[in-house]
Amino acid sequence: MLQENGRLPIKVLADRVGISVSPCWQRVKKLEKDGIIRRYIAEIAIEKLQSIQGVLSKVVLSRQNRDALEFFERHVCAIPEVAECYEVVGHFDYHIKFVVSSIDRYTEIVERFLTPGFGVERYFTDIVSRVAKEDRAIQLRRFG
Repeated sequence: MLQENGRLPIKVLADRVGISVSPCWQRVKKLEKDGIIRRYIAEIAIEKLQSIQGVLSKVVLSRQNRDALEFFERHVCAIPEVAECYEVVGHFDYHIKFVVSSIDRYTEIVERFLTPGFGVERYFTDIVSRVAKEDRAIQLRRFG
């Protein structure tokens, strides 16, 4: 429930899960302390902002050893326009989601960072034309 509305009053949350306020508050605090709840954020509909573009990149590194991966991650994850970066198994080493002010800005970033100097062998770019589904809430009940 907190995934859907992080501002849900503790009384309402307690009522919905069927426990009293004090144990509910303690459980939420424990989830925060244990790092299960990392933060509370506002979700922005970037498709409604005219000057913002989503770009997805798939990256193959020239070397796949731990040092090369850590070097790449350290530099790429420091780029403010990188919204998400996933190390993956398959045809690529990383999937990266950029949120940029323009395609020109994306081009500047890739010309600087997605290069052999940062261990990149090749990369592929997909421009987001429309978001069909984007949901950060995980349906935990499905996992028992």
